[in-house]
Amino acid sequence: MTLLDPKKCRKKFHLAKIPRYLPGQVSNGSLRCDLAYFNQHRYRIFTVKPCVDDQPPKLNPNIYLNRKKLIEDAYRLKQIDKDNKLLLKKINFINRVGGHVDSYNPLACKRSNKWTAYNREMKRLEMKNRELFHNIQNPPSVYDNKKLEKEWKVNVDKMQCISRFPFVIVHKSTMDQSLKEAQSISYLLRCKRSELRPHCFLDFSIQDGKYLGRIIIELYFDHVPVTVQNFLELCKGDHLSYRNNLVHRIVLGEYMEMGDITHCNGRGGFSIYGKSFAEESHKLRHTKAGVLSMKRIGWAENNSQFCITFKRMEQLDHKNVVFGNVIQGNDFLINLQYYGRKIGKPLEKIIISDCGEWFLNE
Repeated sequence: MTLLDPKKCRKKFHLAKIPRYLPGQVSNGSLRCDLAYFNQHRYRIFTVKPCVDDQPPKLNPNIYLNRKKLIEDAYRLKQIDKDNKLLLKKINFINRVGGHVDSYNPLACKRSNKWTAYNREMKRLEMKNRELFHNIQNPPSVYDNKKLEKEWKVNVDKMQCISRFPFVIVHKSTMDQSLKEAQSISYLLRCKRSELRPHCFLDFSIQDGKYLGRIIIELYFDHVPVTVQNFLELCKGDHLSYRNNLVHRIVLGEYMEMGDITHCNGRGGFSIYGKSFAEESHKLRHTKAGVLSMKRIGWAENNSQFCITFKRMEQLDHKNVVFGNVIQGNDFLINLQYYGRKIGKPLEKIIISDCGEWFLNE
């Protein structure tokens, strides 16, 4: 047997020096022989080479990268950088002067020959500030939208031609559209004039943290007017209000509870009619996600606490009084359930940051 030369493999391969047998278990000759065989085996594994070509194919970047488009993108990035710097200068100027466009002193110039020019300059600055404020609120797009839409249509046609299965990417519907087509919560009742129903909104955010989203709710005043009036007044109210109220329970995949305006833990609550009021009607059903219903307090009584479902909850029928459903913001609402657990408090302190009546023309 030929032993390995340590000098040849010193840089990459290191010989094992610790024998695999315990001292005294075998003779010294067998010990050295076994260690040499072991290092020979390790070296063969270390220097093994593939029998086939495992190198990646050579890539010619000129085939996949369009030099003209790269130059255009680089030029556009420089232009955007210049525009952003100019915008920052103007914002800094507004912050330093306070942003007032009507704060000049009409008695600044007493000489009549300078007053006209001074007044003209102030009006010019006022118009410039208003234009800058409008541009900050509604920044114009510098991209060729028509060209992008044309390219997108060409790409969609290509994908539809080469697709082996039905091409459904461009026909994907939102959660609001899907739930609108689902079974109505008043499917067992006679249809009434839904355009006269009031609407309200609830904004959710993490306490002392980021804004999460908004939902818009349709209230079935034509079926449960007492319950809807209580909820609507608490949304619009100042003293008795859902504003800054804590979501005290979120059950993952089922529902979330809130509306305890006195204790914020599910053990309190108050209504516009007093401490509580009698349940009104159980005509409406929990037929889909985004259904609002009052949480039962005591024996057939309600106050301000309510819950919103994340799925069809037939087990809550004839227990909670249904009075509305979410018509916008269901995508955000479904994602909100992942802040909850099977039992216990939510993972984050989520509050109703704002609420009020919503008009459809807004």
